Amino acid sequence: MTNDKHAPRTTQYVILALIVAFVALWLAPEVVAWFNRGEDEAWARVQQSGVIRFAIDPSYMPFDGLGSQGDFYGIDVEIAQEIARRSGLRAEFIIAGQDSLYDVLEVGQADATISALIVNPIIDYVWDYSMPYFDAGQVLIRPPRFLRSTPQQSDMGKTSEISIAVECGSDGDAAARHLVRRQAGIEVRQFPTANEALQAVSAGQVGSAIIDAVSARQLIPKVYPQLTIGEYVTHDPLAIAVWGESTQLLAAINRALAAMQQDGTTQKIIDAWMAK
Repeated sequence: MTNDKHAPRTTQYVILALIVAFVALWLAPEVVAWFNRGEDEAWARVQQSGVIRFAIDPSYMPFDGLGSQGDFYGIDVEIAQEIARRSGLRAEFIIAGQDSLYDVLEVGQADATISALIVNPIIDYVWDYSMPYFDAGQVLIRPPRFLRSTPQQSDMGKTSEISIAVECGSDGDAAARHLVRRQAGIEVRQFPTANEALQAVSAGQVGSAIIDAVSARQLIPKVYPQLTIGEYVTHDPLAIAVWGESTQLLAAINRALAAMQQDGTTQKIIDAWMAK
């Protein structure tokens, strides 16, 4: 009777090979498309028409909205319009669902997509991204100075060294629990909304909060001016996407974005809409 002690390991190798083969087949069309990149057809269309067509999903304010008269508004809209103006062009907007914001670039229905897109490095070899114009990651919210040294009482009646308020189930919740695994003495307190988490910090019930940067920029200046937006805990850069072949169009977009960030235009647009 033969005892093949290597059989389990061989089975593992076979399973791994099958997984790799499946992933390769799944990615094959995109990889071929990347190697077959040709001339910048989007830039040629833009130069001929004088228009940059931006795909947008107008369902996420303050970045993207649609009025009753078919007018687009929001942070992304004004940034796109300013990019076009500085490039000697005009911006038009094409509605696309969240699941087709990239596909419209591949088939040429739009030249670029600006719709609060978080940079996805996994698909960066097929679609290209501009330089980021906003970081929508999670930020640390600090309490008023006179409350910062006050020890916080947990629900169990014991003093917690560090207490962090989060919106239950949010990315801030996940980020706080990651901190718990790395550092002892942290208590995470969950609340139904980001607003209620900030209320707890303002009232001195917890020592700090972790919420998304968009909520922080909207709520704190208007409702909790005594609180301070601290450092980023996680990063979610928002950028404009183009089809991978659109190298000249991307260069033009980046030139305009760099100038807008340097002269403060981008920040003014963001500040104005966050304050509404």
